[in-house]
Amino acid sequence: MWRGRLALMIVILCFVCLLALKPQPANTLCTQDTIRQVQHLITKTPDLVQLGCKLYTPTPQDYQQNCPSSTFRCFADEIKVLNKEWEWITVKNRGIKLNMKLKRLAESFNQKETGCRQCELLREQTAETFLSNLSTVLMMMNSQYCPSPSHPTSPPDTHTWTH
Repeated sequence: MWRGRLALMIVILCFVCLLALKPQPANTLCTQDTIRQVQHLITKTPDLVQLGCKLYTPTPQDYQQNCPSSTFRCFADEIKVLNKEWEWITVKNRGIKLNMKLKRLAESFNQKETGCRQCELLREQTAETFLSNLSTVLMMMNSQYCPSPSHPTSPPDTHTWTH
């Protein structure tokens, strides 16, 4: 009788260990590829100054003031406007449009946001300023949520002492 219980306990223990070893999903708030997309767009903006489009532009302070979700929702909505202005530019990353990635980021923050400004109440800025602010906010977020790269250990001390 004890053998049956012992076997059952071992099976349960193995099951618990397997659950603990389950791989964790990748951090969805780490967005190195999105930063590269935005920086690529920034290089395109000087060629398109003649469009003169203005976009509601969140600031890094909007993100920092406990409003990350509304900040990214605004960036996503305004990227759609920018895409309409720049019809010839397709902003994709593996088939996913940049505005969809920004919307997903907005949804990733499960926070109640009180006192956050609506997008339409933000200052209108040039596309270059808009993209620069977006890049800055993404970098700030990455510094919070991306794992820091492991630093290589320093080489062993090969110093030879002579008398």
